[in-house]
Amino acid sequence: MKTPPQDIPNPITPEMTVLDIVSRYRETEAVFKNYDTYAGECICCKALFDSLQDVADRYALNLPELLDALNEAIRQE
Repeated sequence: MKTPPQDIPNPITPEMTVLDIVSRYRETEAVFKNYDTYAGECICCKALFDSLQDVADRYALNLPELLDALNEAIRQE
Protein backbone atom coordinates (compact mmCIF):
# COMPACT_ATOMS: atom_id res chain seq x y z
CA MET A 1 0.00 0.00 0.00
CA LYS A 2 1.13 3.51 -0.71
CA THR A 3 1.76 5.56 2.36
CA PRO A 4 0.58 9.16 2.04
CA PRO A 5 3.33 11.72 2.42
CA GLN A 6 3.39 13.09 5.94
CA ASP A 7 3.56 16.68 4.68
CA ILE A 8 0.19 16.33 2.94
CA PRO A 9 -2.46 16.26 5.68
CA ASN A 10 -5.35 15.00 3.53
CA PRO A 11 -4.28 13.35 0.28
CA ILE A 12 -7.88 12.43 -0.62
CA THR A 13 -9.82 15.41 -1.94
CA PRO A 14 -13.42 15.99 -3.11
CA GLU A 15 -12.28 16.23 -6.74
CA MET A 16 -10.89 12.69 -6.81
CA THR A 17 -13.04 9.95 -8.31
CA VAL A 18 -13.97 6.83 -6.40
CA LEU A 19 -11.81 4.88 -8.87
CA ASP A 20 -8.80 7.15 -8.20
CA ILE A 21 -9.21 6.62 -4.48
CA VAL A 22 -9.68 2.84 -4.36
CA SER A 23 -6.99 2.19 -6.95
CA ARG A 24 -4.41 4.21 -5.00
CA TYR A 25 -5.56 3.25 -1.52
CA ARG A 26 -7.16 -0.22 -1.44
CA GLU A 27 -7.89 0.11 2.27
CA THR A 28 -10.54 2.73 1.45
CA GLU A 29 -12.82 0.06 -0.02
CA ALA A 30 -13.97 -0.79 3.51
CA VAL A 31 -14.97 2.83 4.09
CA PHE A 32 -17.03 2.89 0.89
CA LYS A 33 -18.67 -0.41 1.87
CA ASN A 34 -19.70 1.17 5.20
CA TYR A 35 -21.26 4.09 3.35
CA ASP A 36 -23.20 1.77 1.00
CA THR A 37 -25.84 1.45 3.71
CA TYR A 38 -26.40 5.21 3.74
CA ALA A 39 -26.33 5.41 -0.06
CA GLY A 40 -28.76 2.53 -0.48
CA GLU A 41 -26.55 0.91 -3.13
CA CYS A 42 -22.95 -0.04 -3.81
CA ILE A 43 -21.00 3.18 -4.29
CA CYS A 44 -18.06 1.41 -5.93
CA CYS A 45 -20.47 -0.29 -8.35
CA LYS A 46 -22.71 2.66 -9.22
CA ALA A 47 -20.43 5.70 -8.84
CA LEU A 48 -16.93 4.46 -9.63
CA PHE A 49 -16.20 7.25 -12.11
CA ASP A 50 -17.81 10.04 -10.09
CA SER A 51 -15.95 12.54 -7.96
CA LEU A 52 -16.29 12.27 -4.21
CA GLN A 53 -18.15 15.60 -4.26
CA ASP A 54 -20.67 14.20 -6.75
CA VAL A 55 -21.07 11.02 -4.69
CA ALA A 56 -21.76 13.04 -1.55
CA ASP A 57 -24.28 15.20 -3.40
CA ARG A 58 -26.06 12.26 -5.08
CA TYR A 59 -26.42 10.21 -1.90
CA ALA A 60 -26.79 13.11 0.57
CA LEU A 61 -23.65 12.08 2.44
CA ASN A 62 -21.75 14.34 4.77
CA LEU A 63 -18.68 15.12 2.64
CA PRO A 64 -16.37 16.28 5.46
CA GLU A 65 -17.12 13.11 7.45
CA LEU A 66 -16.58 10.91 4.39
CA LEU A 67 -13.27 12.64 3.65
CA ASP A 68 -12.18 12.24 7.26
CA ALA A 69 -13.04 8.53 7.22
CA LEU A 70 -11.18 7.93 3.96
CA ASN A 71 -8.09 9.88 5.00
CA GLU A 72 -8.08 8.18 8.39
CA ALA A 73 -8.24 4.76 6.71
CA ILE A 74 -5.08 5.40 4.72
CA ARG A 75 -3.25 6.65 7.79
CA GLN A 76 -4.01 3.39 9.62
CA GLU A 77 -2.07 1.29 7.11
